[in-house]
Amino acid sequence: MSAAAALVTLSAAVAAAQTTGNGRLTNQGVVRASALVDSVFIDRTLKQARIEAGDWASYLLARLGGQIPDSLGLVVQIDSAGIQVRGRLQDVPPEARGLLGPLAAMVDSSTVIVAYVTLQRTGREGARFWLKGISVNGFALPEFVLAPMMARVGRQYPDLTESGRDLYVQVPADGTISLGRNVVVIAVTPGPAPTSPPAPPSGPPIGP
Repeated sequence: MSAAAALVTLSAAVAAAQTTGNGRLTNQGVVRASALVDSVFIDRTLKQARIEAGDWASYLLARLGGQIPDSLGLVVQIDSAGIQVRGRLQDVPPEARGLLGPLAAMVDSSTVIVAYVTLQRTGREGARFWLKGISVNGFALPEFVLAPMMARVGRQYPDLTESGRDLYVQVPADGTISLGRNVVVIAVTPGPAPTSPPAPPSGPPIGP
């Protein structure tokens, strides 16, 4: 394949990655999101990209080492206030249900579970995704239930903090991550324009 053909193919793939998706977590979403992150933050071939909600969540899950089965029925929704991951208990993989401890045995398999995640910038080159809470059939889990449950998750996934509720990701100093309607927008901000060197004096040289 010629260099020009390869460039056209890559451009088409990146364009498709910005418009494909339905809020589902998929292995293809990992590939799409990774391509866009690299294009904006590493290769700098794009100044901005919009990553579909499911693709972004798939990308973060892959960073944790999590597997995404084809039958996974969780749906991710995003707005400017945060990220919601919604699904029935039966949609959660067995290993993840095990991390829920006694909660999984107390409710029906059709129970709807929603996780609420917020995004914060932390320092010059970091962003924090924080699990604000979890609701079960519309009722928020109290902290005395949520905290020990998520601590077990934190022990399982060392990339999380000990609380199991924080995931920190590195962002370039000139990079931004923001939340839109069912998308995560990543971008780099242009640096200051270079200043021109001072013009040489126009008069005759001064000296003997």
